[in-house]
Amino acid sequence: MPSFEFNSETMPTPEEFTRMLREASEQYDPVEELLRLERELVTLERKYDMSSAEFYSQYQSGELGDAMDFIEWAGLYRLHSRLKKLISSSLDVVVTTGSAVIS
Repeated sequence: MPSFEFNSETMPTPEEFTRMLREASEQYDPVEELLRLERELVTLERKYDMSSAEFYSQYQSGELGDAMDFIEWAGLYRLHSRLKKLISSSLDVVVTTGSAVIS
């Protein structure tokens, strides 16, 4: 997912910011983003020796606490799950209708 960082010295004009957003949107690849999220999840799964699904279930039930790694992991897992569902739904539309839907 594209990200931008600004400070008082690098703040773009509204026009520059609009252009940056448009370019980022045109270059965004949801499949690449899904793969990036999966790589991050695998790193955490190896570190804590459990699957993300197992982690998330325990995290949601309050068994693991709120360490920064766990908060980040939960967020990554939610993003990954939502993006995977979105891609799957989009593919279903393509298969069913024979045309891509771009939103």
